[in-house]
Amino acid sequence: MNGDWLAQGRRVCVSYRTGIHMPQLHIQLLPGFSADHEQAVTDYLAGGRLSRKTWRKTFEAFDLLDEAVLLSDTGRRTFRELYEQVVESRFADAFLRELIALRDVRGQSLELWARYARRISEEFVQRGWKMPDVPETRLLLGYLLYWWRAFALGYAFEVEVFHDLQQSGVAFQAHNLLDHQQRRSRSDLIVSGMAGDIKTSAYFVQVAAAPIHDFYIVRLTAGGHEHVLVAMLQPLAWDRMDGDTVEADLSAVAGLLPGPVRIRERGHELIVIDYADWKRRMLHLQGGE
Repeated sequence: MNGDWLAQGRRVCVSYRTGIHMPQLHIQLLPGFSADHEQAVTDYLAGGRLSRKTWRKTFEAFDLLDEAVLLSDTGRRTFRELYEQVVESRFADAFLRELIALRDVRGQSLELWARYARRISEEFVQRGWKMPDVPETRLLLGYLLYWWRAFALGYAFEVEVFHDLQQSGVAFQAHNLLDHQQRRSRSDLIVSGMAGDIKTSAYFVQVAAAPIHDFYIVRLTAGGHEHVLVAMLQPLAWDRMDGDTVEADLSAVAGLLPGPVRIRERGHELIVIDYADWKRRMLHLQGGE
């Protein structure tokens, strides 16, 4: 695939045979989608370990592909619409029912995610979208699998956190994952009147606008430490707990835990504490309520 014409947002025309009828597929990419973004998608599909720099480019690539368009005999649909129609509407509810029923979410959720990912890949082939001689179609496959992974592993982490909070005795109210409206609610859970969100990475801190939740429970990878669980609190939420903090960059947080760390990203301030410490503080706070 030539990155020069990709960067110009031209269309990719794909034909395939189904009996005597020969419909055509046209894939239209945004002008900002570059050869580097294409390579990031290829690297993601290869399944190897990605560097932090490559992950950043990967996030950019799949965000840009939201508005990529598939034109066919059946109409015009963006990649985002295809994901919602072909993947989420067909597989989400069944996956979540199985996820919630797992006895060991951490140990079993990866296999559950992978099983559904294989079904999505099979659906991709059955629809005639897999064309090895036309590498552009891999962008759509990569997009569908990327967002399915984000969906499946994101909710697996949510369920894992909900189970842990329940076992720890922290009082909370979680949204109902099997209710479509609640699943799309602004917050994942409420703890002592504070609205929280659960994140599988801290990427949102670096790219989002001002944080909208009182706190975040985050699986943090930084400073060579993997899967460090932390809570990130807005200053007003931290004021309910209080305590001294040290200031540092996000990249240095993991090495400074379990003590509270104050970070500033994109002009916004958050206090990061060890997840176990946050639970302890919440239990103390709830005991006094």
